[in-house]
Amino acid sequence: MDICAASNQFAIDIFGVIDKSDPGQNVVLAPLSILTTLSMVYLGARGNTAAQMGKALHFSDVKEVHSSCKNLLRKLAESEGDYVLMNINKLFGEETFQFLPTFLKDTENFYGASLEELDFLNDPEKSRKYINDWITQQTQGKIQELLPDRSVSENTALVLANTFYFAANWTKPFSQRKTNKSPFTKISNEEVMVNMMHITSHFNVKYVRNPGIKILELPYGTSGNIVMVVLVPDNISVFKQVKEQLSMEKLNIWMSPLKMQKMNVLVHLPKFSIQKSLCMKNILSSLGIVDAFNQNKANFSGMTEQSDMFVSEAYHQTFLEVNERGTEAASSTASVMSVRSFPLEDVSVDLPFYYFIIEKTSSCILLSGMVYEP
Repeated sequence: MDICAASNQFAIDIFGVIDKSDPGQNVVLAPLSILTTLSMVYLGARGNTAAQMGKALHFSDVKEVHSSCKNLLRKLAESEGDYVLMNINKLFGEETFQFLPTFLKDTENFYGASLEELDFLNDPEKSRKYINDWITQQTQGKIQELLPDRSVSENTALVLANTFYFAANWTKPFSQRKTNKSPFTKISNEEVMVNMMHITSHFNVKYVRNPGIKILELPYGTSGNIVMVVLVPDNISVFKQVKEQLSMEKLNIWMSPLKMQKMNVLVHLPKFSIQKSLCMKNILSSLGIVDAFNQNKANFSGMTEQSDMFVSEAYHQTFLEVNERGTEAASSTASVMSVRSFPLEDVSVDLPFYYFIIEKTSSCILLSGMVYEP
């Protein structure tokens, strides 16, 4: 398993937890943002803390985790095309706290995350606002107030922050004048009117008979290396079935290029905008990362010689907008340490659906989510 496969599997795991705790809500995640932040935490974890994190993050079969992350982030940064893709890491540490030089060296080497010292001890609120302002700037103003009130205290020693920003135009833009109000059926079978975009052009499509979903691939930019893959169910019952059965193994089969055909297709896709904020502690704990959040059990002796370091909370916020021109997405994560081709020519996305924005050369899921109601 490579680092992308680990990140992708981790995204599916998070999906399962979110849908049980917050069912029926639109979801957008930037799994690579979450994984990058947790990888920096993992860099300083030892003992059972590291073992739990490694298992939950699917690092067991990844050779040289941190080198793999470094190579992936470099590859994504160097991707050519008329799109913007930025993934930036930074450490904010208490100015009087002693971090191990090896930890600071490795976070900068592998993740490009330099340490900026702040006065958490005497002015935690000013420090919180400073970090939030930095995140807002890095995400072009899309992510604000990632760290909520009282998330930073005089006991905070370190905030590990990751920001992700993606903006791209469709290879084949939708015409704004063709967008109109069209019906969309919610999971409750209630019908609502939404802004539906329309285009007729050649796209990669296929039909998976079991469970009964159309796979539509919408490329970005001139190279088409980044695509949005939309999973369109035949009906509400199929969507519920996919939701229950969703796994990385099945996704790999469904989204495989095998039997994908470029066809002249009439696409109906709703415009949508999602902003999702998550407190990750409960989600990560349910996936087996428990000791890291326990003040008495956490072992971060790879970060510091002090034995009282633990993760108090992890915050993740993602913004996604899909319109006629293309897609804009921003995300930030911070950890605070205290199958056949189908002959149809019409793909109508008028039911709840899954979407995945993927970098094709690495098969890495950059953003993913579910839309219950645009």
